[in-house]
Amino acid sequence: MFDDIPMGPADPFFHLKKKADEDKHPDKVDIGVGIYRSEEGTYQELAVVKKAKKILDQLDLGHDYGLTTGDDRFLKLAAEVMFGKENEALVSGRIASVQTLSGTGANHIAAILLARLIDPKPAIYLGTPTWNNMKPLCDHAGLVTIEYPYIDPQTSELSFQPCIDAIRSAPTGSVFVLQGCCHNPTGKDITPEQWQLFGKEVKARSHLAFIDIAYQGLGDGLDEDAAGVRILSRLGIDMVVCQSFSKNFALYGERCGVLHVVAGSVEAATNTKDQLRSLIRREYSSSPAYGSRLVTIVLDDPELRAEWVAELTIMKTRLQQNRQRLYNELSTVLEVCHLPMSRMKIAGADTTYFQTPGNWKHIVEEKGLFSYVLSSVPQRCLALTPGQCNTLINNYHVHLPVSGRINVAGLSTNNIKRTSRAIDAVVRGNIS
Repeated sequence: MFDDIPMGPADPFFHLKKKADEDKHPDKVDIGVGIYRSEEGTYQELAVVKKAKKILDQLDLGHDYGLTTGDDRFLKLAAEVMFGKENEALVSGRIASVQTLSGTGANHIAAILLARLIDPKPAIYLGTPTWNNMKPLCDHAGLVTIEYPYIDPQTSELSFQPCIDAIRSAPTGSVFVLQGCCHNPTGKDITPEQWQLFGKEVKARSHLAFIDIAYQGLGDGLDEDAAGVRILSRLGIDMVVCQSFSKNFALYGERCGVLHVVAGSVEAATNTKDQLRSLIRREYSSSPAYGSRLVTIVLDDPELRAEWVAELTIMKTRLQQNRQRLYNELSTVLEVCHLPMSRMKIAGADTTYFQTPGNWKHIVEEKGLFSYVLSSVPQRCLALTPGQCNTLINNYHVHLPVSGRINVAGLSTNNIKRTSRAIDAVVRGNIS
């Protein structure tokens, strides 16, 4: 019966992680899969999570099934992190929240909700490049996706006007997907002013805002990173918000997330939550309890919550430092051994520096874990081709996707020089 089943669609990140995990070379650098890594290049558990685990163990809550929609206390605390305690939609009961299998699960359930219960099915507008799983996820739900450029291919800068143009030309009731912060894969976020413009245009045409926010706290801060969501909420826009605690609690494997649906009335929110309950029941019955219990313990305790925010600040600062270090290495590197070399004089200094070809300023202008490489703009950014990325993997043990997106959390004091030398080599065409 199964003899004629073909192979499934390729998933480059599956193979990327597998190859990186299997590489035992002492100089291995993993700047591929999007997790926050320690200076040693390993998984880093938050100290506040360790404390929460001890408290949870003492509570001995057992392993009974949770409610299909998730624990109410967890959902309330999660919504407050996203929208703010005083948010009108939250206080008035216009937000329907359900626990999901992390951010991917939130996006999936949201897509299924739109495909099954909105008639006619709305078109989904995606700014590209975007999270590599978003289009396949929408396709799987049976939704039609329409793409517009999020990045200007000529300058590698964020290009917001195509989004506004698409909003104005799209059929009424379309869905516009944006990432709330720390854009994956580009690291380029829209500004509060652009969020305001986006919201006004979406509201004027009765569109739905679909916000995916997986890295809250790792860009500018918890409240700052949620600015877009809160601006749209204040404008009274219907929207779905997909929230993940994988990154900001380092609970990747626990699959802890929330889907929030902001509706126009309490009745609409109540009905929507009941429909979400029904969809989740058919999909996976209920979400894992362990991760959400840890998050609840931390968020419910003022001291633990303050510790969490402090740890997030340290993580955020390290990401910024890694960006600066990589920029420094690529733009003003001493003692580069690869020839030919381009030289530059620093004003007022006698030292000659060797600079990797290209403009690297974008690295320090971006936010979050990722920096994206646009191969069509060699003078503006890294411009690595798939072949060059494979050379980095095979010759230098620097693991990254062939798209050229790098995770700056994988950089460290020990490997940043080695990584920049490898990048310099492939940019110059030296592949030995």
